[in-house]
Amino acid sequence: MLKIKKLSVWVAFAALSAASFAQKSGVVQEIKESMIKVDGGVFTMGFAGGENNESPVHEVSVRSFSILKTEVTQGQYKAVVGKNYSHFKGNKRPVEEVSWYDAIIFCNKLSMVSGYTPAYSLGGETDPEKWGDVPRIGASSDSKAIWSSIECDFNANGYRLPTEAEWEYAAKGGREADDAIYSGSSSVTNVAWNADAIDGETHSVGLKAPNSLGIYDMSGNVWEWCWDWYGNYNVNDSDNPLGATKGVTGRKIRRGGSIASDAVFCRNTNRASTAPEVRGVDLGFRIVRSLDVLKSSASGKSRSEDGIVYEDDDDEPVVMGR
Repeated sequence: MLKIKKLSVWVAFAALSAASFAQKSGVVQEIKESMIKVDGGVFTMGFAGGENNESPVHEVSVRSFSILKTEVTQGQYKAVVGKNYSHFKGNKRPVEEVSWYDAIIFCNKLSMVSGYTPAYSLGGETDPEKWGDVPRIGASSDSKAIWSSIECDFNANGYRLPTEAEWEYAAKGGREADDAIYSGSSSVTNVAWNADAIDGETHSVGLKAPNSLGIYDMSGNVWEWCWDWYGNYNVNDSDNPLGATKGVTGRKIRRGGSIASDAVFCRNTNRASTAPEVRGVDLGFRIVRSLDVLKSSASGKSRSEDGIVYEDDDDEPVVMGR
């Protein structure tokens, strides 16, 4: 009897593992087919008529990369990570309630199941399962300091978060850039789910019009994490800039606005930031892959406040309000 029970448990476990593998394999292929190549180039970053942190306007060069045409969905996130923290549930809705650290973990896990070299490492280790507990708001300063030392190998072919420069370049349409205020249009309702929507919820990705590159929802729906630590622009760092050093503000860049944002915060050039351990009901991400070699040294040392304070709770939803 005992052997039969053990065999039944093993069969059930094997079936579950096979189903999980099949699901991950499907998502791996789905994401691979949904990556859009963005040819590198030079563009004008920032906006003189925007908020103070959008200046100075300066020219920036970025190398070629590929970007997911939609925000990472809840179905994709759960298939890779095994969890879905989102408040507004729906497989095709963007994943939210994910911290910057959660996004980094997803990138490495997806890279590993895709057969790519993970871009991120912590203490020299690229397997997130060996990194320990993910810091939340109440975590010790020591734990947060350790996780804030995550490094990115921009030469790796794995998935990663876009740099802020890559994000703005793609949002504006790359080499096909136009003068649109938002990503794909100068009318926010054409391309973005934002505070003008009456239901106040996220929506399935890809329902609004795309930009000229075929990328959806870079304005609105959920804020999108970027790699960079937040700080003032450094015009001397214009070749694939990677943002400020971590000690400047202790916050990571987020871009694009969300369902809780007025139109002004959904603009291509708007900049906001949040501590990397924070989760929010309108905070998600999309992913990229390097196609050319990028430099790996961060720069920028000045400090600028964006005047926003956020709170986080693992059990209660957080509304960002911008």
